[in-house]
Order: sequence, then structure tokens, then C-alpha cells
Amino acid sequence: YLEKSTREQSSTSFHLASPMNTNFAHQKEELQAQHERRFQRFVTGAAAGSAALTALSLGFASPRQCFQLPTSATSMSSTLHPGHAVQAALPCAAGGRGASRTLGAVASVLASRRAFVGLRRRLLVSGHRTQRPFFGDLFGPEEVIDPDDPGRVGVCGEYQNMPGSMVASEQSEFGWALVTRHDASEQDEFWIGDATGTVTQEWRELRLSGTSETRPGMTAGTGQSVVKVSICDGATPQMVPYCMALAYTKSLCAAALSGAHLQGAMPLDGEEMPTFRALVIGLGAGSIPVWLKHTFPKGKVIVDALEIDPAVVTVATNAMGFPKEAIRPASDAKAAAADASSGADGESMRVYSIPGEDFVDALAGLAGEDYMYDLVFIDAFDKNGKVPPVLVDASEPFLPSLNKLLAPKATLVLNLLVGMTGSGSSGGPKEIQAMVSAIHGSCCDPESSEVFTIRTPIKESSGNQIYGFLRAGRAGSKQTPLKEALKASAEAVNTDFPPDQLGQKLRFDFARRVVFSYQDWRP
Repeated sequence: YLEKSTREQSSTSFHLASPMNTNFAHQKEELQAQHERRFQRFVTGAAAGSAALTALSLGFASPRQCFQLPTSATSMSSTLHPGHAVQAALPCAAGGRGASRTLGAVASVLASRRAFVGLRRRLLVSGHRTQRPFFGDLFGPEEVIDPDDPGRVGVCGEYQNMPGSMVASEQSEFGWALVTRHDASEQDEFWIGDATGTVTQEWRELRLSGTSETRPGMTAGTGQSVVKVSICDGATPQMVPYCMALAYTKSLCAAALSGAHLQGAMPLDGEEMPTFRALVIGLGAGSIPVWLKHTFPKGKVIVDALEIDPAVVTVATNAMGFPKEAIRPASDAKAAAADASSGADGESMRVYSIPGEDFVDALAGLAGEDYMYDLVFIDAFDKNGKVPPVLVDASEPFLPSLNKLLAPKATLVLNLLVGMTGSGSSGGPKEIQAMVSAIHGSCCDPESSEVFTIRTPIKESSGNQIYGFLRAGRAGSKQTPLKEALKASAEAVNTDFPPDQLGQKLRFDFARRVVFSYQDWRP
């Protein structure tokens, strides 16, 4: 297709120019030679085209820096991404100078704003709305990924950058929480309890917008969460617990569970599995707490979720299917900590509309050694996409207090918004290095702990970078690279993790996620 288009372009240029040049044969020969040179440069660069995409996804280089990609991946890594160890050299040496320029051009086009505008719009074709694939067939036929996952990438075009209709809005001192609905093509009639009518399913998207007197439009603000809900005869929507729509939440869960298994904290025999405690900072729509409760065997997980914005909690329960019984009454952090430590009336999933740093500080002073978190998810952002500094600054009380609440073999995962180039709303390399160093220094064993970073897969990515902290690290020999050991644990979890509450195995692949754009991190 590319060769045909290029040749057609040359042919068009020739027909437009030929009346202006009396030397017909000479111009034809010149244009054909120009085309052949251009096409050969493209072929040379395309042979190593994956290097440009990898450089962007790993955060090695900005689009401009891709124009000067060195032929040595090692030198590029050490120059542009200090603190990380590259696992494999990028195949960019073959193209030489011409390839580097072409790779830079490809990377710049793919990373530029114009390349993404309209990629998810729906077109009216013969009366039917069709979706454009994310990258079309530029890289070959679309791979079928996680066919049993109802939130797989193949259906994300039903809500991603699509017009929807507003179903809920709520205002607080932090701004607006907006919920829109989108049609879902796949229906499975999931419903808890007796359905009084026909059950239908649709996508619901949560967006957060800044403060304003009037309600913003549907596309205002920043996309926060997407869930699939079941609706029946006017009843409150129910979240489909096994459908995790966003790629970054899948990668967070894959990294957390694989890390726990790798450290020996999570035996995969349902009877031998201890009861896990998970702390989720940043509720959003609540897909991570709901997925954890549904996925673990009954009685094997207790989830504490914290959300500072009451408007988010309101729309999550009223419009996005998060169970209302999980919302705990607590007037302040001390009351919330007391409720959690006393068992929360037997609730295994509880949400407190309390700042995360206040809750953790209060709980650290109240709970005993028997109240320890095995899994911690930090997925909190302000309206500008920045992680609140109080959560990632070692001089603030949050991290020292969290350290007191971590089990010896705890796994902590951190979500950051860094864009496709490694510098985004969460900060650039220096800011990220400071945040990761603060968490590692405060919450990890300085001698044995291990830290890694991954990205969400390229076709599913919205610019998320995830850091995983293994508090104790692997026991015994560490001759096997952490990447290989983590992948082996992910494969074991996929294969042997007990069935969920519906008797089904894990529905998306962990191993692919825990090694995508993988890098070791070292202080």
C-alpha cells in the first residue's frame, strides 16, 4: 500500500509538472529517480521501524531526539534514561543515518498530535457506524488479544474518543465529576440478584473537570475511568466486576499479583492462600477494588479504598455501578481508621471519602501489627494529572506511615501519566526519579528490594507508566534477571490462580503486560 501510494504520488507530480517542462523525457527520468531514492530510504528505515516506537514507549527519547537516534541502544539509554538498565538493544543499527532520519520521521508522525486526531471517530458508512482501528493495518492484521476478556482492546473503540450522552454530574470543592454513556456491542446479561426485566449493558466513562459555576460539556476535563455496567428496569446500575476496561488498571493488577507471587507471599492454592489486605489510593469508578473482590476466592481479600473527592464517590455509586454498601460512614480520618481496624461490620470492600495521607497516618497510629497491607495501589491524581506531592515526598508523613502498615513481602504499584515520550502531566525523568526514590527509600528494604517499571501495551496505551516495588525482593538467588522471573510468576498466576466468584479463570494475560517496555530501576 505504501509503495503504491508513493508511486501514485510521483505519477501525479509528473502529470502536474509536465506541461511546464518541454523536456518530457528528462523530467520523467528525474522524477522516477527521485522516487526510487525516496522509496529506498523508506524501505531501509522501515526495516528498523520498531526501534522508533520502542524508543517512544520506553521514554528513551522525545520525537525530536528520535531524529538523531544513535546506532548504539546502550549509549542512547545511558544518555536519555539514567537509572534504568536496558534489557535488549534496539535494532536500529541497520538503517544508518538514513534509517535514523526515517525512524525519527515515523516516530514524530506517530507521536504528534495530528496523527491521533480523529483516529477514534465513527463514520457513517451505508447507514452503519464503523470504527477506525487505532493504527489501521499499517503494521499488519490486528492481533486478537485476550479474546475471553470483555474489556479487551478490540472493543475499546466503542467508548474511546466517541460522543456519548451525559447520565450524571456532581460538583464538589475539587471540581466536576461527569459520567457519559456509550453503547456496548457485547451483552452477557450479568446481574446480581433477581432481574425484574431485561438486562442490558453499556459503557460508562468518568471524566473530571475543574471548578466552574456551570456544568462543563461532555468532553471537558480528563478521562479518569471506564467501566461496563448492567442496567435493569430502572434499578441502580451494577458494575460488571470481571470486565476491566482500561489497560493501565489491568497492568497495575498484573504487576501487583505477579510481584506478590514472586516474593513468595501469594501461594496459588486456594486453601493455602492467606487473606490479603489491599490498599487502593484513588477510587475513580472503583474498577480495581471491585475486580479484586470478584477475582480472589471468597473471604481471601479485604480492600480499603480512599477517595478524597466526594463527587467521585457519589457518581461512582449512582451512575457507575459501584456498590453503595461499600461506602463507610466516617466523619474524619480517625473515625475511618477505627472503622477499618475494627472490621468495618464485616464488609470486605470498604471506601472512605478521606484523604489518603490522613487515613494512613491515623491507621498507622491505631492499628496493631496484625493490620498489614500486602498490596498497595497508588493511582491518585489531581485535575492536572499530577500525583499529589504528599503521597510521593519522603519528608511528608504519608510514606513513613505507610511503611509501618506494609507486610514484610508487600508489593506496591504506582501509576504515572508520562505520555508517549516519557514526560507528561506526572512530570519528566527527574521528577519521576525523585518520586520513585522517595517510595523506595521509605518503604523498601535497602538491601534486598527490587523495583521495575513497565508501560501499558502500545495499542492500548494512554501514556501510563507503572512502577512496581517488591518490598523484600526475591528470596534466594537472583541470578535470573528480574524480568524473566516476573514473567514466569505472571504465567504461573494466569495458569494456577483459583477461579473467580463465577468459577472463571483470569480473563486477560498477565505475562504480556508485566514485560511490556520492561526496565529494571536502580537507585
